[in-house]
Amino acid sequence: IKLTASDGVSSDDFGYSVAIDGATVVVGAWYDADNGSMSGSAYVFLTTDGGTTYDEVAKLTASDGAYGDNFGVSVAIDGDTVVVGAEQTYSEGPGAAYVYRTTDGWSTHTEIKLTASDGASEDLFGHSVAIDGETVLVGAYEADPVPRDSGSAYVFRTSDGGATYPQVAKLTAADAAAFDEFGHSVAIDGGIIVAGAPYDSGGSVYVFSPPAPTVQPTPRPTWTFQPTPQPTVSPKPTTPQPSTAALGSDSATRAGGTLATALLAFAATALAL
Repeated sequence: IKLTASDGVSSDDFGYSVAIDGATVVVGAWYDADNGSMSGSAYVFLTTDGGTTYDEVAKLTASDGAYGDNFGVSVAIDGDTVVVGAEQTYSEGPGAAYVYRTTDGWSTHTEIKLTASDGASEDLFGHSVAIDGETVLVGAYEADPVPRDSGSAYVFRTSDGGATYPQVAKLTAADAAAFDEFGHSVAIDGGIIVAGAPYDSGGSVYVFSPPAPTVQPTPRPTWTFQPTPQPTVSPKPTTPQPSTAALGSDSATRAGGTLATALLAFAATALAL
């Protein structure tokens, strides 16, 4: 099966990037000119007949797209969420990534724009993108965290169903060197992140694991002693009478509950001396 854009022209570079999840295919056309020369676009195709045919169901463009954005240089998909990178090579901006979510098979969709918290001109943020569940990963291989063009990757995560994607981490190579281009490629699965640095000597790949959960020590119980008022002792009767003695009437209270000693009652006959 060959897929083509319904409005494609020869200079669009349709197919520059591709991604698939289940019955949905996403294709980037980073030179499409809907919002100016080389502004870029991405197309969504869906099969409903087991792969016999794939219908074009949506064309995605950045709501703020402009000349040289290169939207569609990278694409990724997970379920009903698509991520599209716009590295802004020719506009010389810092780059961006866009997250699209749908609940109706791409008849309608929402758009969230992601940018690096410390982005700078020509970082090429968005050259690579990846998504797994609620986490989005974006590479910026010409970012300059220390050496020139050593590269970075940024992690974004939503906790509100896709309404927002705050940046939660920035990743760099521990042994970063100039022109390594860390973040040229990125991938994520189950919290494990992989970032490629093709020009680190003969090339390297870095694997990042999520931090182990912090185990909080159980607080030591705090005890407070609450004495029970002493009973009033009556004068000893001159004739035998039944009497009661209470033992273990003190109680202690601990955080989270009350610990009380058993109260034992003894009935006895007091004898006059």
